[in-house]
Amino acid sequence: MNSYLLSRALGSISPSTFHVAQTSRLIQHLEPAPGIRFSSRKDTPAGRAENRSPAAEIHSGLDDEVFAHKAGVNVLAIDQYEGRYMVSGGADPSVHLWDLETRGSDLNHMHRSAASVNKASHEDAHTRAITSISIYPFDPTPSTILTTSYDGTLKLSALAPSAITPVHTFNLDCTPYTHSLSSNPASPLLIAVGTSEKPVRLLDLRSGLSTHGLPGHDSSVLSVSWAPHQPHILASASADNRVILFDIRRGGHNSAIAALDMDDAVGHVRPGGTRASDESRPAFSPHARAHNGAVTGVRWTSNGSHLVTAGQDARIRVWNAGTGANTLVHFGPRVRNSATAHLAERAPLVVPKGMVMPGQDTFLWPNFNDRDDRGEIFMFDLHEGTFIKLLRVPGLMTGRQQFQGRSSALSAARINSLAWRGNGASGEGLEMFSAHGDGTIRTWVSREPEGEPDEAEEAERADRKRKRDVLDEIYRGFIG
Repeated sequence: MNSYLLSRALGSISPSTFHVAQTSRLIQHLEPAPGIRFSSRKDTPAGRAENRSPAAEIHSGLDDEVFAHKAGVNVLAIDQYEGRYMVSGGADPSVHLWDLETRGSDLNHMHRSAASVNKASHEDAHTRAITSISIYPFDPTPSTILTTSYDGTLKLSALAPSAITPVHTFNLDCTPYTHSLSSNPASPLLIAVGTSEKPVRLLDLRSGLSTHGLPGHDSSVLSVSWAPHQPHILASASADNRVILFDIRRGGHNSAIAALDMDDAVGHVRPGGTRASDESRPAFSPHARAHNGAVTGVRWTSNGSHLVTAGQDARIRVWNAGTGANTLVHFGPRVRNSATAHLAERAPLVVPKGMVMPGQDTFLWPNFNDRDDRGEIFMFDLHEGTFIKLLRVPGLMTGRQQFQGRSSALSAARINSLAWRGNGASGEGLEMFSAHGDGTIRTWVSREPEGEPDEAEEAERADRKRKRDVLDEIYRGFIG
């Protein structure tokens, strides 16, 4: 970093290059901040929680703990403009709004819910657990949030400084697991919803009606994501082990334009291929499988060049979005994504473009193990599969032990969702938030490491890179 400071002072690198170098460094220095907590209790004296140590807070009795939701926190979302506001949806069911700027740079702070809604406060609120949440992306100051719930509805709610008010309800007559609204300026303002039914549902914000479905899957749709660079392209992941790309401008079965195949490392070759051996294959095949288990998450990189998918076969795969080829990146045996009867979206958090050095795209994955959650978040290099860092939830017991008096279904180690705040005014400027099964929201901030770097982790990174280089050389020999 000193070399970058010198180069910036001499004017040999641009401000943007220096900014990316700094943010890349901060990302790798993410650490837990147990002193930053979230409480939805209005009757808790501010001083009582502030004077207690994080360890005492974690191991205290159930009645004295600080919760963001009375039951598990299922989902999080942060506004894309200023990154000031965060919304959370729980299993209570309730929705809370948090003003993240109230903390400043203090590492011991209690966030209080700025606004909330539940069935007791509004008759049109959700009646069952929240399954997905997002903030309308086209307002500089957040004014609308979208939520889905096990009650079979998608609701639009208006945000006010001290209130969240449901204003419109889409009745889906099925269980919605996820939804997505494109933030592309040319977006057609359609909400894609993945449900317990096979087609992907499309809802029109302008008319307030359901428009049509996108057929192609054979089971429940667990994750949907709009392409950031093409507003008409939608990726969906399903319990049928498949990932399908749709063009919503087409109708019926013609809307499915491609399916990802884990056995295909070449991808769809367009006419005029560069090699004589190139043969074109159909981009969409009903027999293609992206994983050997239900696909719980699909996400695009911010420039739309790649897709990242997570499956219940304990695999994370990276795909070339232009050809549909499996890039064969392997992230090692430590990745977990257990099969469970409780279907839910579980997707990696891809760090946005411009935050890391070119070619060093990074994502974070919260391990999910239905029987033995350990509160682990892995940081990987997206293109090389290199392990960068392990983040652990502090204060947790190891192994299969549970907190005293706490059900195994409500575990602080159970991480249901991650949210990224890359432009906050917290002093460090980078923050991550995690939603936990015990009703807490935890904070991770960038801090300078204390002591020497972990030599074992450094050695493992070097060994992984060496093995990857050997595999690439062998692969090039086969296809050369």
